[in-house]
Amino acid sequence: MAGRRDLTDYQYRKARARVLAESDTCIMCGHPGADATDHIIPVARGGAPRDPDNLAPIHGVAGCPTCGRKCNNDKSDKPLSAVTRLNTSRDWYTGPTQGATGRHGVPGT
Repeated sequence: MAGRRDLTDYQYRKARARVLAESDTCIMCGHPGADATDHIIPVARGGAPRDPDNLAPIHGVAGCPTCGRKCNNDKSDKPLSAVTRLNTSRDWYTGPTQGATGRHGVPGT
């Protein structure tokens, strides 16, 4: 990341804040709590550096607090289509279901 001044300029920080305000669900593992953004199409491969449509939430340096995966490190400079996303028992990408109940009609069981 040395020499990446575009990651600290005002336009990038504004786009990053907007993306994280819309969702904190990580594009790699699907768990909530993403604290960084990553380029879907890496800048090194022609992706737009400040386009909010090319940014997505991802767990940063500390990794995911739920699964422990180092999401940003795993993705590296590969396009999203070239990385393996985590398969979990819950579909975190869709968000919470409204009025979901467990066994016996009791929420959370």
